[in-house]
Amino acid sequence: MAGLRARYAREVAGRIWPFLALFGAVYVASAVLFYFFEAPNYTLFTSFYWAITTLSTVGYGDVLPGTTDARLVAMSAMFIQIFLLGYLISVITSTVTTEQQKRSLGLLGTDMKDHVVVLGYSAVGRAAVRELLGQDQTVAVVCETAEEVPNVKALAHERALYVTYGAPAERDILARANVAGAHSVIVCTADDATNMIASLNVRTLAPHVRVVVSMSRPELRDTLRAAGVTFVASPADMGGRLCASAAFEPDVADALDDLTQGDLRADVQEYRVTDRTPISRQTFGEAERMVRASSGCLLIGYAHPNGTGEYLANVNPETNVPLAPGDALILIGTVANTKRFRQWYGIDQGR
Repeated sequence: MAGLRARYAREVAGRIWPFLALFGAVYVASAVLFYFFEAPNYTLFTSFYWAITTLSTVGYGDVLPGTTDARLVAMSAMFIQIFLLGYLISVITSTVTTEQQKRSLGLLGTDMKDHVVVLGYSAVGRAAVRELLGQDQTVAVVCETAEEVPNVKALAHERALYVTYGAPAERDILARANVAGAHSVIVCTADDATNMIASLNVRTLAPHVRVVVSMSRPELRDTLRAAGVTFVASPADMGGRLCASAAFEPDVADALDDLTQGDLRADVQEYRVTDRTPISRQTFGEAERMVRASSGCLLIGYAHPNGTGEYLANVNPETNVPLAPGDALILIGTVANTKRFRQWYGIDQGR
């Protein structure tokens, strides 16, 4: 927020300096002319004192013009001050109104750090934003039209949610959402071409950020992965597999649906393994027993870095597989159980 306040201060200064320049010119001219017509009755310092008390509308009355010319100077200064005051009020009102409009539409940008940027507010984007907010993540959303902004902002407080609008693939818009300071970016507009361009621009602006792309054409998966995209999701494929599962194993489909909605009965979560966590160098079997005993959650797998910066997930591995700092645990638990796990484990979910 400090950066936003600095930009606001610069905007106010940029608009108010003409008033300050005009006021200074009138002040100096009034003081000099008063001294010219009143000398030697008043000194130059007293003339400047008279000018500031007159232009500020204080008017103590201890210094008075004694000549007709000096009175004309005083009348002119007071008349000009009326217009200067009106101009100052209009500048301040206009600046405040404009900045409030820009802020309400997210046009001033955000100083969020370590947040998730969601590019596009399609059906996938709406579901992703609600899930992220439900998991207490800080989110920046880029809508494609200004009309969408108020509806999205109503989802959470501005400390947790920043919303703006614009073309998601444009670099200025990406900078406005501070993708360079984010830990993840979800690209999920309704257009595959826009998603591809946006993901490439994100990778250019933020080489180390995690990029997740939703594509309706799964054949583009390999192209995007080769371009550095971390994960490519195809909602059509995922929905099709879920429907197929529901056709002959409906309870499995219900369980999978529940597990992908973190605000319901159960959730699948991921936690980093560090030297400071209770699980650091145990085997998977030992870690499984510790997690179950401490929280009631089920440890179902882990992820291990493959040396190229990517992680490989292993579900239901052998119990003698060793864990090490840098790995990530994958577990299932109810809302109450995962809360107990976080208290015991000491860090929040996510990698």
